Amino acid sequence: MNENPGLIESFLHILNNNLKHFKLFCFIVLLPTVFAFVSVMWLIKPTYSASAVVTPPASSSNLNSLNGLLGSGVSSYVSLLGLSSGADDADAIWTIFNSWELHDMVLSKFDLAKHYKFKGHFHADLLKEFRQYFSIDFTKENMIEISIEDENYELASEMVSFMLARADSMYNVFKTSQARQAREYFEKRIQLCLGTLDSLERAFVDFQVKNNFYDPSFQMESTIKYLGDLQAEQEAVSVEMNYEKLNRGVDSKRYDELRKRHSSLESSLSQTLNGKRQSLGIVALKKSPGLGAEYLRKESEIKVQEALYKLLRQQSEQLQLEEAKQLKNLHILEAPWPNDKKISPRRGVILMFTVLVFSLIATVICNMLEFMADASKRGAPVAREWASFVKFFRRKKV
Repeated sequence: MNENPGLIESFLHILNNNLKHFKLFCFIVLLPTVFAFVSVMWLIKPTYSASAVVTPPASSSNLNSLNGLLGSGVSSYVSLLGLSSGADDADAIWTIFNSWELHDMVLSKFDLAKHYKFKGHFHADLLKEFRQYFSIDFTKENMIEISIEDENYELASEMVSFMLARADSMYNVFKTSQARQAREYFEKRIQLCLGTLDSLERAFVDFQVKNNFYDPSFQMESTIKYLGDLQAEQEAVSVEMNYEKLNRGVDSKRYDELRKRHSSLESSLSQTLNGKRQSLGIVALKKSPGLGAEYLRKESEIKVQEALYKLLRQQSEQLQLEEAKQLKNLHILEAPWPNDKKISPRRGVILMFTVLVFSLIATVICNMLEFMADASKRGAPVAREWASFVKFFRRKKV
């Protein structure tokens, strides 16, 4: 009765087959291992990495407060002017670091075509080769990390430092052009606003002169008080006329004076109600609602234009400061330094991988040879096929 071999038995069988062909096993394993060791020690040039960590541009600038200052009705101009927020500034820095223009500066500055021993004919291929060694990423703290790999660790550090300086300069140019574009727009808007404000003020003055309407609240209060005084005085004269009529009759001199006085008061009251006392600042009650509404409308338009003019002037001054300043936007948290610790080749990993792989290959070969030897003793068909296969190569060799 045949029993299936256990795990330990199978392992020992494989190990014994390797020991039977120990020299072949050692040859298959040691030869590639020695070659890999020589390669990683002397043939393959080591690669080093230089990196830097910088903060993205701050989002609390004067330009970023413009959106809130302009309000919901005018804030859409911010996007039309190309003004950016904090997140957009970080994207701009990311784009600058990845731009072909900056990479081309690095290629020219450090003569990387000669350094890489580039034999191609297209500049795009040289850029592609450089980008294989360049990387940019965000850290867990949302900081920007720039890395360059090279066979010369000092050159890698110099390239990172150069890219940081040039990227900061390019970002300053970007922000300056933004501020200039916005400033020119605001200067045009200021001129238009001044023209509109002058026109509104002239129309307002003409309206006041034409209608003798200068201060609605004060004039209305004065008009009502004046009409009340006339009405009270007229009633007092009427009472005195009735008293004089009862005592002395309508033919008395005093009654005639009172009648003339009453007629004069009634005429003044009628003229006031009909708006014939406007030259004195008295307002016709029938016209006062319309005049008051028109006055307030014109006054509010002027106030809106004045507020807009002040805002535009304020932003124009801020943009002039933004355009003139040349500040350092990229604050370096971790500066690049000549790191002489190689990142490749990884000698231990390569040697271990080589030993494991070729040990597996040697085990397969040794066990296959032992299997074919056993099959040949038993006269199995696979042994005959194997003998024919080996004979073919021996015949070729002869």
